[in-house]
Amino acid sequence: MTVPVKEYSSAQPGAPVLSGSIGSALALLRACLVDGFGLKTCSAVDVVGGIATATLPAGHSFLVGSPVLIAGATPVELNGEFRVLTSGATTITFACAGVVDGAASGTITAKVPSAGWQELFAGTVSNVICLKPSVVEASGCVLRVDDTGTTNARVRAYESMSSASAGIGPTPLDGQVSGGGYWPKSSAAGATARAWRLVADAQGMWLAVDPAGTGRFTLLWAGDIDSLKSGDAYGYVLTCNEADQANAATVPDGCCGYSHRSARGGAYVVRAYTAIGQSTAVQRIGAHHTGPTADAYAGTAGYAFGTYPNGPNNGLMTASLELFSLGIRGTLPGLQHPVQNCASTFASGAVVDGTDDFAGKKLTAIRVAPPSGAVVAGTVFIDTTGPWVR
Repeated sequence: MTVPVKEYSSAQPGAPVLSGSIGSALALLRACLVDGFGLKTCSAVDVVGGIATATLPAGHSFLVGSPVLIAGATPVELNGEFRVLTSGATTITFACAGVVDGAASGTITAKVPSAGWQELFAGTVSNVICLKPSVVEASGCVLRVDDTGTTNARVRAYESMSSASAGIGPTPLDGQVSGGGYWPKSSAAGATARAWRLVADAQGMWLAVDPAGTGRFTLLWAGDIDSLKSGDAYGYVLTCNEADQANAATVPDGCCGYSHRSARGGAYVVRAYTAIGQSTAVQRIGAHHTGPTADAYAGTAGYAFGTYPNGPNNGLMTASLELFSLGIRGTLPGLQHPVQNCASTFASGAVVDGTDDFAGKKLTAIRVAPPSGAVVAGTVFIDTTGPWVR
């Protein structure tokens, strides 16, 4: 089996460390999207009633909800990707319906699997990585990350690339953001670790970074959108800051925890829906953003729909973030903006069980805000179960 949406975080033992160091963002992206990490050999795997218990060395990387890739086991039905149900110091459990009870045999390994992307032109340019979803239904666009700086990585998408330094359809264009966009790593150069969270499927990824170590995340997207245009060959969006905002007190340009009715930059689609031309700016507009302020963080008073919980159903009410460019192009997969003021109810990493359209799904909260300053933080939720709709 395959886990359709995979979540990774700096809280996992053995996870890549993001810091103000050259190459740290590249290592994080390669580990989560291409290689996986945390390989361990299991001393035992036992199945009882459709639940497998794997015994592992202490310090393993698997948290509740983490994906795990099992290999080398007999019966072969135990091999594949699963989602961790419980995690202890030296054990994890996962559901394996249909596998007969008993002890598995073989040299069995457990690993945090990658999201299944591919790296192009590996190693040809130092501290540069080019990443492309490998599934045939993907648009085929490539994310290029130049991690030769300390506090920020520079990012661009391309329709296609012929080498690690050349491609067609650069997004954003130099006329939009000279040299490409900025993905923050740390507010200061150095080896101090910063918190991060990455959630990805086979066609797109969310990266949340806390560059100042203040618990205030910048949420960034790269990948195919849920487009309203059938067969949208250019429905690939990259969000990015337009300058170094790793310690900014104002809203980071690329943050998708923010809804705006103004002409704010920081989000680009590789072509307009007409499929003519080049990189085009898109606005991110919360479907229920009707409050008095033109720009608002999700889950704050900028959304004029009362406070959490919603009185009639005692519920958490959310909606998609829409992308506007010559009309509503689509939405960003997996992301939900609360349409009521949640204040500080949900901490980053809090997990909510979905209901109604999200029944059977887990949604992880992320607190979004400028890295520094007094702007009130908002809250977004990412569906970490999937599959994401496209």
